[in-house]
Amino acid sequence: MVTKKKELRVSVFSSFEDENRAEHRRLALLTPMQRMEEFAILQERMWGKKWTEERIVKIASFEKLTW
Repeated sequence: MVTKKKELRVSVFSSFEDENRAEHRRLALLTPMQRMEEFAILQERMWGKKWTEERIVKIASFEKLTW
């Protein structure tokens, strides 16, 4: 098994606006697969094993409108 060495980088920003700009630049460079992996990590942090083993939305409804 080959282990991949992960590089960690810490940045300090002078404002929330600077941090937001840097985060948007980082997200723009991600591939669609990397975005999905990041989304899955965040969902698992929020919901734990329920994210994959249990339905979170129990009831969904919609209303059809005629315009």
